[in-house]
Amino acid sequence: MQRRNSTEIIPTTPEPFPYENVILTDVVAQGYPELGFDDDVYTDSESNTTISRRSVKDLICKILPSDRSWPTSTVWSLVNALTGQGVIPTIPLAAPCYRGQYYNAAKCADITARWSDSDLHDQDPSSIMSPFFQGLSCIPTTNPGDKCLLGGYSNYVLKATSVSDIQIAVNLARNLNMRLVVKNTGHDFSGKSAGANSLSIWTHSFNDINYVPKYRGNGYSGPAFKVGAGVQVRDIYAAAYKQRLMVVGGEGLTVGYAGGYLQGGGHSPLSSILGMGADHVLEIEVVTGDGRFVTASSSQNSDLFWALRGGGGGTFGVVTSVVVKAYPDVPVTTVTFDFQSSDMEAFWSAVEVYFSTFVTMADAGVYSYFRVFNGAFFMAPLFAPNLSAAKVKALLKPLYNKLDELKIPYSPVMTEHKSFYPAWQTNFPKELVGQTNLQTASRLFPRQNWATKQKINQTFAAIRSVVEAQGMLIGFNMKNEFPGGGASDNSVNPAWRQSVMHAIVGASWAVDATAAAIKTARNNLTNVQIKKWRDITPGSGSYMSESDINEPNFQQAFYGSNYNRLYQLKQKYDPKGVFFAPTAVGSEDWLIDGSSRLCPRN
Repeated sequence: MQRRNSTEIIPTTPEPFPYENVILTDVVAQGYPELGFDDDVYTDSESNTTISRRSVKDLICKILPSDRSWPTSTVWSLVNALTGQGVIPTIPLAAPCYRGQYYNAAKCADITARWSDSDLHDQDPSSIMSPFFQGLSCIPTTNPGDKCLLGGYSNYVLKATSVSDIQIAVNLARNLNMRLVVKNTGHDFSGKSAGANSLSIWTHSFNDINYVPKYRGNGYSGPAFKVGAGVQVRDIYAAAYKQRLMVVGGEGLTVGYAGGYLQGGGHSPLSSILGMGADHVLEIEVVTGDGRFVTASSSQNSDLFWALRGGGGGTFGVVTSVVVKAYPDVPVTTVTFDFQSSDMEAFWSAVEVYFSTFVTMADAGVYSYFRVFNGAFFMAPLFAPNLSAAKVKALLKPLYNKLDELKIPYSPVMTEHKSFYPAWQTNFPKELVGQTNLQTASRLFPRQNWATKQKINQTFAAIRSVVEAQGMLIGFNMKNEFPGGGASDNSVNPAWRQSVMHAIVGASWAVDATAAAIKTARNNLTNVQIKKWRDITPGSGSYMSESDINEPNFQQAFYGSNYNRLYQLKQKYDPKGVFFAPTAVGSEDWLIDGSSRLCPRN
């Protein structure tokens, strides 16, 4: 017997989580006939598989609860028994505020007080953090005589506690042609985790984390973590910190890490030094539209692996876990400050100086998270991994000099942290959510817009114009290049690779605004204000997870040149259209009719 060299790293395949050992076999999951295709044939270069572009004639409308084919109470009882009592009939979160069987004034007061707390929504089976996309049909009210309606809520939620639970839900939805929704935390800005007349799979219970000290495979050797689909950013950061490591994740505490965040690409406080979150995924466990449980990696189902890392959540399957790379911890310098002025020209001239430093800042490894109002600027924070306080101060010197020249007061608070996690934990508070009168939109601003003074001036003029019109901008200065500077091996929107700013702006309206007034405000945001940003950044795009659901040509804006391949892979892995989400790949094949039925677009 040959003795293994003691210094050799043994190839490591992370053990499945306990809930991943409870699965339906492929034999049980069979019976998934192919649909007919037209002649628009496509050959996937990764798998050498020939598939075709779907014709909407091959799709049929999803069923409604009023249809005879909708599951009976007996069927729901059976599903409940098969899934360990996992079926939850939906009761909207704010139902205790309305007269009826759920009315409870004390519970209503508590829900109302905590409505902006993201944990209130992510811990609820069906609520999402942007309730506007559930139709505002049951939100906190001071008039209990109002009606609480399901609106855009799912009719039933399946609280998944095993892979087999997900497989049962997928098979049920596919075989009955029922709309299916996937929710982890409900953090998406476009309502992807909600849907009327549907069954929702809730993956929030999959919150295991395993440390893999010596992972080897899929082109990587080093520390890694296996992360359940229900794990939130705060959880994986804490787990990595215990091992004196860090992972690339989001800035928000309650963002679902392994679900929508990584599938949407995922910008990070570490993006300027390590790229996007999706760039560090090694393996993905996923239930596909045929009910099978498969592993996707660079060596297995590699085309699906490519699609799942940037192609969007709720589209290609239900992720149960991921394996991600981990990195040695680094020190971080953070800075917070604000400045204000009633002299608008002076204020904007200072902001312009700061904006002019974006390329230098990003190339130095800085990630800045800031807000701009008319006359007020808040840095919260400037986050600088591996940079000393002296180096950060030098990067900010042009802005400080300008503020001194203009006699605009500012009081920076600079802190040198020994580790990533304490720096992040101190500077990124829990986000406020639950706004009922807000629509957001975003844009990625490419490096080329800083190539010349003229281009910088034009870009800044467009930014200022929108902020003056809409009242506020949330900005992120960073770069998001693929690690090592090579070509990306995933489906992250190529616009990210050239960007140095991700900017979010919103339209708001009175809480009692009419439908016509809301429509006017939203149209103005999409077709007037953000058009200024699209015009100054031709060929760029926006971040699908923090975007405008009405984005024109969302295929180009959210997916760029990857869209055609993503669409074709959608047909390969989900030919029956089991998975649908607004602005997701293939969503253009569907529309919601007057009865809220999801139907193929003619």
